[in-house]
Amino acid sequence: MTARADRILLVLPSLERGGGERVLLQLAGSFLAAGREVHVAVLLGGGPLRPLVPDAVTLHELIDAGDAPKGLALAWKALPRLASLIRTIKPHAVLSTMTGTSLLTVLACMRARIRARLVLREASSLVNTKSALKRQAMRWLYRRVGGLVAVSAGVAQDLRGLGLADDRIHVIRNPVDVERLRQLAAVGLPPALLDNAPYVVSLGRLTEAKDFPTLLRAYATSALRGSHRLIIVGEGEQRTNLENLMRDLGLADRVLLTGAMDNPYRVLADASLHVLSSRWEGYPNVLLEALALGVPMVSTDCPHGPCEILDGGRYGRLVPVGDAAALAHAMDAELEQPSYTGEAVLAVHHPQIIALRYLALLDGAYVEGST
Repeated sequence: MTARADRILLVLPSLERGGGERVLLQLAGSFLAAGREVHVAVLLGGGPLRPLVPDAVTLHELIDAGDAPKGLALAWKALPRLASLIRTIKPHAVLSTMTGTSLLTVLACMRARIRARLVLREASSLVNTKSALKRQAMRWLYRRVGGLVAVSAGVAQDLRGLGLADDRIHVIRNPVDVERLRQLAAVGLPPALLDNAPYVVSLGRLTEAKDFPTLLRAYATSALRGSHRLIIVGEGEQRTNLENLMRDLGLADRVLLTGAMDNPYRVLADASLHVLSSRWEGYPNVLLEALALGVPMVSTDCPHGPCEILDGGRYGRLVPVGDAAALAHAMDAELEQPSYTGEAVLAVHHPQIIALRYLALLDGAYVEGST
């Protein structure tokens, strides 16, 4: 027996500029279009993605961002509020994303003592989960849910490695709205600071995972250094280190760190090349976005996602993680002879297809093999 989930609660850590947050907001719109009542709970209120919350969604902001603790203190404060919200709205199904938020959501559902189908979306390699305690919590709490969504085959394998039941793990990739991306690229601001000079771009938070130092070293030795500027769009804790490395490599006048951008798609669309230099991922949507905008790309073959998205290198060159020389060579080669376009890849990420798979899982009617 399955029961349609007419009332769905989506749980997000915040409405900051994150891929997981964007995916769930996109799913919220698709669930509304399918005739479902949708609630979105965010642990921290505010954030630049707040305008993207569909009008018909009921938004619940559990903690004021201006008065928020951090880490475990935030979880401790949010837990009773999320449990109370769940008891109040009585959702038929709950969908959460991001590991820390998902663990909290499982505990909140247990505390609320309601019968709702709980689905967790896991979007990153376990390399990102360094804490042994957190991994043990995943082993214990993830066994209690109705379904686990892995955004790539690699993430699914990571979950199996935790000893989680294979029949609860389902690979559902991220939705990509090609038309919406192209509209955003048309209205976004061009990189005016470059005076129409050609450039290479990389999008991502300035964190260890994105490994921008390897990108800077690769750019410093590539032929592109003389013909193209390098733009890095994003913000994060490694900014000062990257600025120091830029000076050491003599790149201060060739590289632009723009900071975070609400709409980076014009900058992406106008680029001669997009580069992903990550050490680990889950399923990097930026590669799909580059495909949608017709931008050639190079990526590290990191765990997980790039090899799946680029079909082993057919739609963009793949290089070993942390290898600046290989990355430099691939950047030069891809610019000289771009790879095949990836329309077939984009077709299987259509938002309606992805939303139907999520709804089938939330309804308890998912048929394996539909991914």
